[in-house]
Amino acid sequence: MKTKEQIVDSILTVLSHNLAHPYINAFQSDAQLIEDLALDSVQFLQVLTFLEIEHGLEMPENALIKGDFSTVRELVQILYQAQGIPQTEKGLEVYEDLKVHCVASCLSEIVKRHPTLDHRIFYFSIWDAEVCVSDNYRLTYHRQDISHQFFTEWYEKLYGIKVDSWYDHSATKADNINTLCSLVDKRQANQHIMVMLDMFQLPERKNEFNKDPFPHYVMLGPTTDPELWMVYDPDYRWEGVIAKERIVHAVNQPTVSGGYIFSDQWVRPSSAKTIRDYIDTSVHWQHNPVTDAIRTIVKAHLAGRDKNDQPLAIEHLSQALEELPVIQPRKYAYEHAFAFFWRELLLPEAEFDQLCDAIDELAKAYKVIHLQAMKLAASAKPEFVEKILQVLDQQDQREFALKQRLHSAYQQWLQANRTPQLDAAGA
Repeated sequence: MKTKEQIVDSILTVLSHNLAHPYINAFQSDAQLIEDLALDSVQFLQVLTFLEIEHGLEMPENALIKGDFSTVRELVQILYQAQGIPQTEKGLEVYEDLKVHCVASCLSEIVKRHPTLDHRIFYFSIWDAEVCVSDNYRLTYHRQDISHQFFTEWYEKLYGIKVDSWYDHSATKADNINTLCSLVDKRQANQHIMVMLDMFQLPERKNEFNKDPFPHYVMLGPTTDPELWMVYDPDYRWEGVIAKERIVHAVNQPTVSGGYIFSDQWVRPSSAKTIRDYIDTSVHWQHNPVTDAIRTIVKAHLAGRDKNDQPLAIEHLSQALEELPVIQPRKYAYEHAFAFFWRELLLPEAEFDQLCDAIDELAKAYKVIHLQAMKLAASAKPEFVEKILQVLDQQDQREFALKQRLHSAYQQWLQANRTPQLDAAGA
C-alpha cells in the first residue's frame, strides 16, 4: 500500500515525466486540478491511466463518475482509500492533520511506507520532549544548540534506519548549501533528505503561527526541472514544487542550521524489548515537562528575577509564552500511543474515542493558560495569580489521568508480550 506522500510523488512523476506538463511549477497539495494545473478532461484521464498502469493506483469508477474532487489533495485521498485499507484501521486512525513535531513527522513518514513497521511507536517521546526555557524565562520550541540525537539514535534502534547528519556546523553556510544541492540533484532510490529552513521565508507556505523566523524541518527531492525542487512537509501534510532558489534562500538564514540523510533500505520491525526500553526512557510518568516549564516561567516573573539575577517584569509574561501555540500540539502524540496499544490489545474502540477527546481538551487547555498569563501580565492583579496557578494544576490533573490510563495499557501490553528475553532484560 502506498502512503499519501508516495501517491503525491506518483502524480508528480506522471505529470512531469509522462505528460511533460508545462505547469508543473504550480504543483502542490492544495493546487486546483483545473484552475492551477490547467488539466483538461482528456489530460486528467491520461494521468489516471499512467497512475494505474505504472504505479498501481486505480481510480474507482464510482468516484470518477461522481467527480467529488477538485484538488491534488482530494485526488490523493480517493486514490489512497481505493487501495482497500482494512476497515479495522478506520476507528483507530489518528487525525492526520495534527502538527506534532517536524523531526518526528519526517522520520515517521518513511516508516509508514513499510507494512511491517509501526510509526506510532516513535511518538512516545514527543509529548514529554525537551522544552527550552531561556535565561530570561521565555518558552521556546527551538534554540540554536538544540540536538535531535535522542530521536535519531532511537529511530535506528527501533527501525534499523541509521540517520546521518549531512550538515557540517563547522563549515560555512555556502558550503552546506552546496552539499545540499549536490545531495538533492544526486538523490538515490530509498534515500531521504531532511533540511532545516526558515518557513517564514517561503510566503507560498502558510505560517499559521506568524513566526519570524520559523525554523522547521522538511524533506526535499528533485524534479525533472533542476531549478524546481519537490518539498515534502509531513508535519503540515503539504507537498509541492517550489523554486530551488526560494528553498536555498530559506536555508541560507542565520537562524537555521541542520540537515539529515538516511535510507530505509535495511528497515526491520521493532522488537518488544526495544519498544519497552524506548517507552521507559521517553515517558515521564511522574511529571509533565511542558506544564512544569510554564509554571516555572510564571513563578520567575512573579519573583521578578531571571536566571542571571536581572530584573524580570511581570508585564513580559505574555511574550514569554508566545511560542506556546507551537508546542501545545505535541500533546496530540498521545493519540498515536493509545492507538498503538488499542490495536495491539484489541481494546474497546469507544474508549479510544473518549481518550482522543480528553487529549484534545488537554492540548486546547493551553490556550486558557496563555489567556490567564496575558491577563496577569496586563494587570498584575493577585486574583489572576491564583487563577493561573489553578489552571496549571488542572492541566496536570488532565495529563496525569491520561498517563495513568496509558501506563495501565502499557502494563497490559508488557504482560501480553512476555518472553524470556524481555523478562531477563527487565530483571
